[in-house]
Amino acid sequence: MNNGPWLDTSQVAGTPAAEPPIPLARWLRRGHWQVALVAVMLVGLLTSVASMLVLRSEVERSLDLVARTSAYAVEAAVAFRDGETAHELITAIAEQERLASIEIVLRDGDRLAVVRQGSSTGDRVVAQLLGLAAAAPVRKDGQDLAEVRVRSDASVFERVLGGDLLGVVGAMALTAAVVVVFSRRMERELGNELDRLGRLTRTIRENREFFRRAPAARVAEIDALAEDFNALLAEVQAHEAEMLARQARLRSDNQTLWERAAHDTLTGLPNRGHFSEQLQQAIDRAGREGGHRLGLLFIDVDRFKQVNDEHGHAVGDQLLVEIARRVGSALRESDVVGRLGGDEFAVLIDPLRHLEDVHKVVTKVDTAVSQPMNLDGGRWLEPRVSIGLSLYPDNGTSADELLATADRAMYVVKRTRRDNSQAA
Repeated sequence: MNNGPWLDTSQVAGTPAAEPPIPLARWLRRGHWQVALVAVMLVGLLTSVASMLVLRSEVERSLDLVARTSAYAVEAAVAFRDGETAHELITAIAEQERLASIEIVLRDGDRLAVVRQGSSTGDRVVAQLLGLAAAAPVRKDGQDLAEVRVRSDASVFERVLGGDLLGVVGAMALTAAVVVVFSRRMERELGNELDRLGRLTRTIRENREFFRRAPAARVAEIDALAEDFNALLAEVQAHEAEMLARQARLRSDNQTLWERAAHDTLTGLPNRGHFSEQLQQAIDRAGREGGHRLGLLFIDVDRFKQVNDEHGHAVGDQLLVEIARRVGSALRESDVVGRLGGDEFAVLIDPLRHLEDVHKVVTKVDTAVSQPMNLDGGRWLEPRVSIGLSLYPDNGTSADELLATADRAMYVVKRTRRDNSQAA
C-alpha cells in the first residue's frame, strides 16, 4: 500500500496543535474535574475509533481498487495462460502498492502467478484479524477466468496503535491530572462539538461521502483535529480519483491489446480465433432462441499464389484488403466477415430467415469481388473466389463442424470450376 501523506499518523491520531489559539486546559479548568475527565476520555475514544474506522475503511477500499485494477491489467495474460507476463505485471503492482502478497488463481484452483513480499508474522496475523485482503474476478466475454487476490500488511495500523494511541492516552492522563474545574456550560459545548464530529464521521463512514468536511470548532484541539480530518478526507478523495483514472487507463490499454490479438493486422477483420468465437456465440444464441438458421460462407481466393508470384506480395496484400472491403460491402449490418488466414475468408449470415437469402448473398459477394481491380502501378486484376456454404443446424451444431463443412464445399466448387475450365 502507498503510505503517502494521506496516512500521516499525526492526522489519524489528532495530535494537538503546536500553537493553539485557546488551550484545552483553559476550557477544562472552568468545569468540574470529573466531567472534564469523562469529556477528555470521550474525545480520545471517539477520535481514535473514528480514525481507525476511517483508516480501515480506506485501506479496504484501496485494496479493492487495487484488486480490480490488477484484474484488468492481467486479463490478457490470464486469457493466454501467460504466467511469466502475469508475474511481471503483479510484481510491479505489488512493489508500487506495497502489498504483502498478490496472486492469480485460475478457475481450476491452480495459481498462475504469486508474489509475496517481506512482512513480519505479527503483520500477517493482524492483517488476518482485520481482514486486510480483497479479491476481484478476471472476466472475458462474461466468463470468470481467474481471481486476483491481494493482501496488505498491518504496518499502518501498528504505527497508529503503537504510537499515536499512546500519545492520545498520555495527553488524556496529563489533561485529567491538571484539570480542577470544569463548568457544565463548557461540558455542553465540548459535548456538542464532539457529537457533531462523531455524527459526521459516522455519516462519512456509512455513506462513503468523502466530499463532506468537518466545520470549524471553538475548541482549538478539536478544530485542529477537524482540519486534519478534512485533510485526510481530501487525500482519500484524491487517491480514489487517481485509482479510478488508473483503472480507466488500464481498461483502455487492455482493450487495445485485446483488439490487436483478436483482429487481423492486414485487413482489420476478426481473425480465425475471434471469428470462431463469434460463430459459436451465434450458434449458442440460435440454439436458445430457436426458430432461425445460420449461414456460413467459406471464401478462398482463386490463383492467389500466382498473383504473389507474378506481381509481388505487396500487390497480393492490396488484393486481400480490397477483397475484404468488397465482401464487407456486400453484406448486411448484422453479418460478420473474418479472415481465417492466408487467402481464406469466412462470412457469418445471422439471422438466416429464408434459405434463398444465403444464395443471394453468395451471388452478391461473388459479383462484388469479381469486378476488375486497379491496384498500384496500373495493374488490373480480375479476381475470382470460390465459395463454400454450410448451414446451422443442417450441417453442424458447432463452429468447427460448420467451418469444416463449408471448407469442403468450397473445395468442391473450386475443383468443379477447374475441371470445367480444363474441359473447355
